[in-house]
Amino acid sequence: MNDIDETQRHPTQAEAELTDRVDGQAASWFARLRTGQVSDQEKLAFEHWLAQDEAHSLAYHEISMLWNGVQLKQASRTGGLSSQRPPQQASVPYWPKPLLMAACVALLFIFQTELTVLFQADYSTVVGRQQTVHLADGTVITLNTNSAFAVTMSDDQRTVELFKGEAYIDVQPDARRPFIVYASHSATRVLGTRFFVHTQAASDAITVVSGRVEVTNHVRWQESVILHDHDSALVNKATLSKTSNPGPALASSWLDGYLVFQDTPLGDALDQVQRYRNGVVIFKDDSLRQFRINGRINLHDTAGMIDSLTKALPITITHLSDWITIIG
Repeated sequence: MNDIDETQRHPTQAEAELTDRVDGQAASWFARLRTGQVSDQEKLAFEHWLAQDEAHSLAYHEISMLWNGVQLKQASRTGGLSSQRPPQQASVPYWPKPLLMAACVALLFIFQTELTVLFQADYSTVVGRQQTVHLADGTVITLNTNSAFAVTMSDDQRTVELFKGEAYIDVQPDARRPFIVYASHSATRVLGTRFFVHTQAASDAITVVSGRVEVTNHVRWQESVILHDHDSALVNKATLSKTSNPGPALASSWLDGYLVFQDTPLGDALDQVQRYRNGVVIFKDDSLRQFRINGRINLHDTAGMIDSLTKALPITITHLSDWITIIG
């Protein structure tokens, strides 16, 4: 009879699934605690979870070590979901380790980036909130979700720097002091008008409701585009061009508390929805992003946004936690 070397024994399917479920819990706790925004009750719940089983503390320690090591970086590049649907258990989610590591990277990047922006901004909104600001000159700025800006007033000009997000700006006319809005890739100069500026990592989008603005590119200052009523422009590092206008109703729908979609790819729609809710959304199959949708989403129902957006589609939504959603 041959002795069995326990160190070489492969874990059973049940053991592997249990390990993955514990890792999923550990990842959720790790991402949440790294924010520093946890209540005393949540801290007690975390301590209780650690004490329940030695495997819990080991899994949490492993993720902490991976966060500081090469394996985490590699997981964020190569992680992927299995095409097999995991066993469904209400209390403990199943989550392959490479993907949970990548999700941790995404969440922590978001949290750390937020701190840098907030130190620079005069006004800001958190995810899912909006704010109207009345400037000293009479200009009114409405900030959309997860947005931030700083303002400078001088005798010869008025300047707003939009660090992130989107703003609707109703400028008080003043011929002596032009109003300039700087975003990631653009500068928009106005005298008196109403317009939107939405800045993102790759580009800025400017839409005029009424009036006239001049838009320039940060890199190519000699080039500019003049926009009038209902005109739009897209500005990135390389180009500056007029674009098709989505229409006043679509562009301003968030001011009324809704997002409106007309034959919009699901991936694009979810990119917009994610601006109004915390966490990350991961597609098991990128082809699902191409489903076309029509409808209107209530911005005040952040918990049900994704479910209401996808309820007519042949897909499955899995909420691993308040911060992580998988679409497959």
